[in-house]
Amino acid sequence: MIEAAYYKPWILFWICAVLAHGYMDYSFWKKWKSWKRGVQQTSESSWTFRTARIWLMEVLIQRQLLGLSFSRWMIHMLIFWGFLCLAALSMFLFILSLAQPAGVDAGLRDFFLRGNGHALVKVWGDFFGLCLLSGLIAACARRFIARPHQLLNDQGDRALLIFLLWLVFSGFILEGLRLGRAHPDIARYSFVARFLVPFLASGASDAGQWLTAAWIIHSFSGIGLLVYLPRSKLMHSLLGPVVIALNAAEEPDRKDIYWPRIKYHRPTK
Repeated sequence: MIEAAYYKPWILFWICAVLAHGYMDYSFWKKWKSWKRGVQQTSESSWTFRTARIWLMEVLIQRQLLGLSFSRWMIHMLIFWGFLCLAALSMFLFILSLAQPAGVDAGLRDFFLRGNGHALVKVWGDFFGLCLLSGLIAACARRFIARPHQLLNDQGDRALLIFLLWLVFSGFILEGLRLGRAHPDIARYSFVARFLVPFLASGASDAGQWLTAAWIIHSFSGIGLLVYLPRSKLMHSLLGPVVIALNAAEEPDRKDIYWPRIKYHRPTK
């Protein structure tokens, strides 16, 4: 099950990716220094099972948001886990690409890109891509159609939603173009992108050029996200868990904030 090969400007991509990642890391470091000033450090700070449980419930499950609104919680979870799991897939494949030349991948790269594991990569990518897309569409509907009174509809939020939607759509279009030149056995595992094949597949000689163009658009859009990330509200998604973890280590017994009960609010009519 091997997809058709096509040209990718890897050298230009990695130059831009390293520069963008360096800028993002530097911006995170500066932001973290300013955030850290507000975190009180005491000699009693410690990590325990209780602290880990607080972090799990408040960060990975976002328990307090669930208590405020189920719809908001569902939207946040779709976006959070969709984005996180797609990033994890990209990181996993990147690590395998480095491990294979070093001879320490134990054949995992061939298994996941050319063997039976390729089906898992396709299902994982389409499933969490669909989760992210569903969450973003729901967020747009809430922001532009429902428009709850407490929601601040500023320009930065709109730009971030549009950018993420563009990134997801370009990813599915790239996958659809890939499937148009791939073996039919591969398409059945991409249960979302395969529906784009009739609109995108082409037997023309320039099909490879379209694939290259789609790859460049999607990949460099991802690099653009690295540059935009420190200036967006996604910064909170990355640094927020660290702050929560530090606060939990400082005040693990604050039951009014963390554990075990919170008051669930129901919307008033």
